[in-house]
Amino acid sequence: MAATAAPGATPLETASSAAPARTSLSNMTRTSLGNGRTSFGTGLTHTFIDSANRLSTGSHRHSLMPALPKSAQLPLLDAPQFDSEELTARALTFINEVNSSAQKFKTKISNNTEQWISDTSEIRESDRDLREALKLANSEEVALAQALRKEKMEAQNMARAIQDLSIRHEEMKQIQESLQEQVIILRREVKAKREAKIAQKKALDEQVLKNRPELASYESVLSMRIVGVKEDHIAFVFTRINERDWEQEFSFTIDVSNVDYAVYDCSPLLPDLESLVRYLNDTRDFYGFLKKARKAFQEVAKDMPKN
Repeated sequence: MAATAAPGATPLETASSAAPARTSLSNMTRTSLGNGRTSFGTGLTHTFIDSANRLSTGSHRHSLMPALPKSAQLPLLDAPQFDSEELTARALTFINEVNSSAQKFKTKISNNTEQWISDTSEIRESDRDLREALKLANSEEVALAQALRKEKMEAQNMARAIQDLSIRHEEMKQIQESLQEQVIILRREVKAKREAKIAQKKALDEQVLKNRPELASYESVLSMRIVGVKEDHIAFVFTRINERDWEQEFSFTIDVSNVDYAVYDCSPLLPDLESLVRYLNDTRDFYGFLKKARKAFQEVAKDMPKN
């Protein structure tokens, strides 16, 4: 059954009172919002006007009530009356509200889209910055890891070097202690030798004092002089050997540093020098050696050519 539109009702209440009008409105709304090419307001107006005309001319709908016998007489109802101008005005108002809401929704979607694009751009830029920062951090991490490994190796090398130096220090300390002991022993030995030298020098000085008159007699009798060449080396110089030249010198040097005497720098050279030195070392007769040496020089002088 069709219901009459009450005065002051909203467009939604009016639309819900007429099923054909509601169906056409829904279809027209979807068509207008879907393709954007059909005039939403004009189509909806014509739909409402057509629906009102059909209702005013007695259009019937199928009833949901059970069918009555043909003999039963149903009461007749008056056909609903619609004010088409008022319905059209309300439909236009509704359409304007829907269009306004749709425009607001489109504006909101557009704004949200722009905001989403802006946010997405910022997010992409932030993501790119984060990726670059992560790449840089990874590179720094690798460099730090390499530096850490290098420092660890250097620390290990230094630890080994310190250990080696510690061992070397202990060895040097032991060597130093041993050398100090040797120095102490050597100092004692040097001191003992110095004392022995001093005692020997003292004895020699005493012997020289005793031998000086005898040496003077030797020099006088043998016509010679004794000259100190260097330590433990004594030169004996003879004169008055050559009858043709009494001032001509005949000499040799004796090394008294060892147990056995050695004679060198003999001028002129004596043919029997080795036998004379052997005699001196065997007998320790220094005076007899000097006499034999003077006699040997005299024999050499006889064979010298005359000037």
